[in-house]
Amino acid sequence: MTVTIEPVGDSACTLNERTVSSSAVFPIPISKPALIAALRELLADPDLRQASFGPVFIDRLRDGPRVHVGSGNFLIKYHDVFPLVLGD
Repeated sequence: MTVTIEPVGDSACTLNERTVSSSAVFPIPISKPALIAALRELLADPDLRQASFGPVFIDRLRDGPRVHVGSGNFLIKYHDVFPLVLGD
């Protein structure tokens, strides 16, 4: 499985999950740098369990951060999230 963040213009991005047999796209109404900064902020503070970043809410679960937008959510496992936030 591979998780990536793809920019969509200047103020939006998508979380993309690809496996051998399927793919999923989750739209996020904040820019890629803003999403990466939000994930870094949450991961940098071990006492922080949840945070809001405009229309995006992120909470920390046992397996990794979960990004909420509206009524949908996208779980990014820790082994996938660290390359995302450290790579940019």
